[in-house]
Amino acid sequence: MAEKPPLKKPVIQIPELNNEKPKPTKVVKADMSSEQQFQKLFMDPMFAELERTVKQQEEMLDRINEKFEAERKARIKEQQQAHIPEPLKGSGLGLAEVMKKVEELILYEINEEGQDERETTLQTKKPVKLQKLDDIGHAAITAHSVAAYISTLPEEHLRKFVTKITSDCQLWLAKLFRFDDSSMMFHEEPRDGLVRVCRLALYHKYPKYATEGFEALYSRPPVIYISAASRPDLGSYLCLQLGLPLSCICSAPLDLGAKESNRMDVDLLEKLVQDDIAAAKTPVLLVAYAGTPVVGHVDNLDRLQNLCKKNSIWLHVEGNNLATLAMLAIPSSVSSARSGDSITVTIGKWVGVPALPYATMFKASDPSLVHAAGLNTFNPQLKLNCLPLWIALQSLGLDGILERIQHSCDLAKLLYENLDEIKVIRLISHSKSEEKDGQKQIRSIRELISRALSALLIFEIVTPTVVFRYVEDCKDDADVLSNLECKCNHHCGTENVKSQNMKSTVVAPYAVSSYIEQDEEDKEEENRKLKYYNALNSWLAETLQLENPKLDIQMVEIEKEGVCIRFAPLESAQVLGTTKEDVQKFLSVLKKHLIILNATVTSREKFRMIIEVQNNLRMVEISNWAGLGAVQYIPEHLLDKLDHLAGKGIQDINNLNAELVHQLKSTDLAFSLGHTSDGQVCVKFGLITEDTDVEKLIDLVYSTGKEVEESSKYLESMSDIIKRGIEAVNKDLEQENLNKLYHEGVLRQVPLVSSFINWWSPPPKDTVKGRTFDLSSGMLASTDETYKYRMQVRKDNPTPPLSPSTPNAGASSKAKLKPVNIMTKSAGDVKAGLLNSTQKQESMVRKKPIDEIDIGLEATETVDVKDQKTQIDRDKQSESLQKNGQ
Repeated sequence: MAEKPPLKKPVIQIPELNNEKPKPTKVVKADMSSEQQFQKLFMDPMFAELERTVKQQEEMLDRINEKFEAERKARIKEQQQAHIPEPLKGSGLGLAEVMKKVEELILYEINEEGQDERETTLQTKKPVKLQKLDDIGHAAITAHSVAAYISTLPEEHLRKFVTKITSDCQLWLAKLFRFDDSSMMFHEEPRDGLVRVCRLALYHKYPKYATEGFEALYSRPPVIYISAASRPDLGSYLCLQLGLPLSCICSAPLDLGAKESNRMDVDLLEKLVQDDIAAAKTPVLLVAYAGTPVVGHVDNLDRLQNLCKKNSIWLHVEGNNLATLAMLAIPSSVSSARSGDSITVTIGKWVGVPALPYATMFKASDPSLVHAAGLNTFNPQLKLNCLPLWIALQSLGLDGILERIQHSCDLAKLLYENLDEIKVIRLISHSKSEEKDGQKQIRSIRELISRALSALLIFEIVTPTVVFRYVEDCKDDADVLSNLECKCNHHCGTENVKSQNMKSTVVAPYAVSSYIEQDEEDKEEENRKLKYYNALNSWLAETLQLENPKLDIQMVEIEKEGVCIRFAPLESAQVLGTTKEDVQKFLSVLKKHLIILNATVTSREKFRMIIEVQNNLRMVEISNWAGLGAVQYIPEHLLDKLDHLAGKGIQDINNLNAELVHQLKSTDLAFSLGHTSDGQVCVKFGLITEDTDVEKLIDLVYSTGKEVEESSKYLESMSDIIKRGIEAVNKDLEQENLNKLYHEGVLRQVPLVSSFINWWSPPPKDTVKGRTFDLSSGMLASTDETYKYRMQVRKDNPTPPLSPSTPNAGASSKAKLKPVNIMTKSAGDVKAGLLNSTQKQESMVRKKPIDEIDIGLEATETVDVKDQKTQIDRDKQSESLQKNGQ
């Protein structure tokens, strides 16, 4: 057999894997492209947006966490700073904002609660006026800032600097006010120097007071004498600062019988000192015044100095008149102050330089006691307060200081000389002209010598404080008294006859009560006159303050004098820049107002006499009212009931007077509404001029009061008529309803039965609709014609009087409206007129009286309402009858 050939293996060609890549088929290539496109178009943006959203959410959560953390820290900080005031919380304000607040506090007023009122009152309130400063004033204010800056110097340099300026100020002031061999203390509080001086005087009197305290004072309590003309709270302030009881303060009495009534009575003071020594007390200190705080009187410093030396009492002197110690010619009344133990000067106020300290000069030999009393300190920073004074004294110089003090005294002298010539002005701070005193008889050689010495002094009668008061002119009374005296030139013995008659006059026992009553009446009259002149002076002071802004006019109240007007140029002339021309302007304004006051006071008695004879007018007293007076109008029907007026009577008087003032104000603004002490209303008369006729003013009030009274009577009578008319209408309607019920029967009132009866026998139609009431005639009428013709038709009826209680109501044409004559027509004529012409109907309606048309319709409406009420009552009654029948 033949061999078969070997089978050939199939050859499979495998591509080389070295560099050649298998070529993808078309299908595979299409699938890869779609996936990439899907990834690129959908998945990538979605993941990017998701990542961005997550990132935003994370940032938001971070911000929320930070906010919560900040709030948590703020709450913790607020709790920790809860006790801190609001302006100090936090990191503070900017310097610009703080300075703006300071500016607002300076320029605008602050209310009582301490809140700034600028936001609420900026539109209505003016800014506070600041003092205008000259170069010296600017330097003094700048010196405070310089002193604060100097306090940063090294301690040794600062001590030398302070020693230099304090020693200079002490030397200059001691020589200026002639108070040699004295030490000095500078202080900001005006009474601080007096407190330290009192403590020094206690150390002198009680050597063990510094160690034992009050136990050293127990055996012999100290006594401090203060003038009664001082400030009211001075004694209590000293006791509070020194730790003493109020029993240690003794008020030195005043010499009320002298011309200058605010001076201390030296004789009584000496008696008090002796009584205290006898009572085992120790007189320590006496506070005297060279110019009392209000009036400006100077105590008898010479006699007081002798009294203090005799009893070893410390003498301390204060007052504005101490400024005259710096002048070349020192007044004799003030020169004795140089021999006192201590004085307090306010040079900053006298020369018009702000921010200067007070200076208390004292004479003491023991430095340890001075330091223990607090009159000296070793702290140099506390002594820097005299730097503004050091700068001001050198800037002014002696001539500048004397010029300013002399200018203030000249202003006071100018005002004094002009006021001395006005008879209705009483000078409280000065006595009247020395010429009048010169006419008096000299009784002793001492008085002759003192008068001769006073004539040689240049500045004796001048006081830098002027206090005056408007008083009554007593010229007429003096003339009457002079006419009663003998007019002969020779001595006729009339004075002896008068004295003999006075001595021989014996008062009967039964006449004592009449004298006592007369004395009480005189006291009441004096008290009333004092209150009235106090009101006049208050008005004058307020008016002068408004019209003279360059003068510091003050209103003060002085014991046994009343309200007075005060001008102290030493305290304000340099600050306000007051000149002699300003004083002359003040005098012209004063004289203009004095003419008004004189005219008012002169006419006041005549005014009272005219009021007393009027039946309907009576005088009432109003405190603090400067004018002619006040009256009250009394209606006629209350004249007999004034002693026992009830509440309604007083209310009627108040309403009438209030309406009276309202009508008078439209005529003259001199009238105003007033209230008495018990709350009653009255008419106040203001100030008048010389050409004002008082009788015409009173007649105007009387006639206007009559008109108001008549109008009130008319309204009262009208209300009474309406009330009686309504009552009559109600009675008539009730009677008609009863008659109707009687005629119709009870069965018609039962609901079920009434319908059958009304169907079987219909009831008659109601003919009465209501009632009308004519105010002019006072007559009642049915409303048939009103509903028939749709208007009111007036019939001819006699017109009765307006009110039986007011018979004179028709006599007053102003208080009562005149009745209008209207032609009456029948019902047919009226109906024809309505059909023919609408204009004729309107004219007839216009001719109707207003009170008849308006109030008559109101009465008709009232009656209709009453008819409805009556019908409702009738229905209720029928228902009750039906229930009873069932």
